[in-house]
Amino acid sequence: MALRLLGAVIMVVVAPTCLNGDLGHRRAHAGSAGETAALAGITAAHNVVRARVGVEPLVWDHRLAATAQAWVDRCVDRSAPKGVIDHNPDRGEGHPWEVGENIFAGTAPVSAQKAVDAWAAEAAAYDYDRNRCAYGRTCGHYTQVVWSESRKVGCATHHCPRFTFGHVIVCDYGPAGNDGGRPY
Repeated sequence: MALRLLGAVIMVVVAPTCLNGDLGHRRAHAGSAGETAALAGITAAHNVVRARVGVEPLVWDHRLAATAQAWVDRCVDRSAPKGVIDHNPDRGEGHPWEVGENIFAGTAPVSAQKAVDAWAAEAAAYDYDRNRCAYGRTCGHYTQVVWSESRKVGCATHHCPRFTFGHVIVCDYGPAGNDGGRPY
């Protein structure tokens, strides 16, 4: 399990975005109805990254968001690395497909845009020709964001005060990516 942590632990560098006029704008903002104020723009941020590789936009799914919120509210930290929320082992329950999950956590409040930017920055570590991450690098959060078969996203945020990295955003994706194939 690899996590991207915000705060004194990591610096995120993201390349600028290029979109093709109005079409790119419409694709980036497709399906964001229902996001909470704290996560405003998270679906659009995902869709900007997906548009870069020609993948259809995600739509917000309130059921996935409810799954993510129910989990993040519990503040479960039983597995390494300590000080950050664990992945939800039961996130697929009640959904018609396997559910993927990305977690972003920081020592201070985190924004939806910073979470997606951090996951997107992993593109630099993804080798499409070999369909793997560069040696010693993480890219699975990025490949989940751009996974072409994933069509829905639902995210949640919460503060877990007893965690070192207690400001958390969890995004759940349906159907899950990272199943052994290529993301796009």
